[in-house]
Amino acid sequence: MRDSYLARVLTGLVTLLLCACAPNYAYRTHLVSGKAVNCPLPTANAQDDARPSTDCMRVTPEVTQGAYELHFVEFDDQGWLYPDKPASGAEPAASPSGQIDHLMKRLTQLLDQHDDGKPNDLSIIVYVHGWKHNAQSDDANVRHFRTMLRAAAAEERDRAGRDGTPRKVVGVYVAWRGKSWVVPDPVLSLSFWARKEAARRVSVGTARELFARLRAIRHYYNNEAASAVVTTGAASEQAVRRPRIRTLMIGHSFGGLILYAATSGPIIEALAAQQDLRGVKPAQDLAERPADMIVLINPAFEASRYEALYRVANRFQPVRFQPPLFVSVTSTKDWATGIAFPLGRSVNALFEHEASSEEGTAIKNTPGHIARYLTHRLYGHAPNGAPEASAAVQDGKTRCQNWKSEEQLQTLPAADLGEAVRLNKKIEAENSAEFFSQNLTPEHLLKPKWGRTFCGGSYLTPVEGNGVDNANTLVWNIETDGEVIRNHDDVMNPIFRAFMRQLYADVSMHP
Repeated sequence: MRDSYLARVLTGLVTLLLCACAPNYAYRTHLVSGKAVNCPLPTANAQDDARPSTDCMRVTPEVTQGAYELHFVEFDDQGWLYPDKPASGAEPAASPSGQIDHLMKRLTQLLDQHDDGKPNDLSIIVYVHGWKHNAQSDDANVRHFRTMLRAAAAEERDRAGRDGTPRKVVGVYVAWRGKSWVVPDPVLSLSFWARKEAARRVSVGTARELFARLRAIRHYYNNEAASAVVTTGAASEQAVRRPRIRTLMIGHSFGGLILYAATSGPIIEALAAQQDLRGVKPAQDLAERPADMIVLINPAFEASRYEALYRVANRFQPVRFQPPLFVSVTSTKDWATGIAFPLGRSVNALFEHEASSEEGTAIKNTPGHIARYLTHRLYGHAPNGAPEASAAVQDGKTRCQNWKSEEQLQTLPAADLGEAVRLNKKIEAENSAEFFSQNLTPEHLLKPKWGRTFCGGSYLTPVEGNGVDNANTLVWNIETDGEVIRNHDDVMNPIFRAFMRQLYADVSMHP
């Protein structure tokens, strides 16, 4: 009787999962020109813009009142672009297989066309989503990404170049079937291991073409077409010819695996070149950055994949401060990578040989949960006894005085909002400049021990005692607390967003 009951329960569960499979097709099937569809700006409340028009739900790119363009590139479970479909009945033809070509054609068009005789420079922001997400218009990650692009467009308008022309903001949402079942948690969480394997296939699939082409276009317009302009630091924006393209790449969860697989090779190559060419020519900055900054949030992949990057990063010796090229951030409150991931890998790795205890640990855990790999710690507020106490009073003034949080900004009338945002940016820039003035040596390197408070209260400091000098490394592996990132999916926490915005600003502002 009991066996019969269990059999019925199992049969019901299997039937439920089979019937609850998420669609396995592209959502963005209609490739349109940059001005073909104008989608409304997202509101302050992301839920308000959850269901835009049918046109905006299917197209790539979404164009939002001239503020930004949002392109989509979607991959199936094997890492392929989805196939085209001919028109049938009332349904028009679908062409998702052309999404990468369509994106790249649009980027070159924007870079080559001139408005009022001035060339278009671009700010490209790439987001690779993780587990439980896709390219649906009402997906939480899509909504939050729109909000991020809106903020980036406002920032570019306030930080125009020497000729007064702001960069055009282009978002690229890299999608895959991270949500394979249309069921709520906790049942949906059972897809963790199957989606990890799907993400692995995507990471070695056509996504590599997308990132290679983005690197190539950035290299050409920032170097060959612009006579090798300075690409980082305040001098890059103040020069006669600023970089034509700024690129920020973000990957979350298994999306971090996809982004890491696509970009770690070029980073390793750039970092390793200095060691092998030492003595042949003078030490110098990185020959080429695949992007201005690459950010992984709660990345879900084995630390054994991270070892090669860790090795070359430790050996690289910068000749001056450079903003970090690679930033991985993992929360201590992330159960998915902290508990579920090592449990699953313990089963998968039963027949994998480990040559050392360090390797055995790296096989089963993510880089963010291994002390050996940590370079920095990020706190919601400075801990007691920190060298630069966050709250506090320095020279009689509270740090970031008059700076307003996102919650405070949302209460302001529209007439006052723009000025408040500009004041925030001014205060952030001054706070950052003060940090560098106090912590840079005469050789333009950061002092061995430093602490940095960001507007919003978060506090960052290098990890000491693991035998590595982390003060000036270009590869950061940050452990953070639950105040900054509450759980695995908390990728858009206001405290974390404020931290990342200010850190990324170092690429073009300081020192």
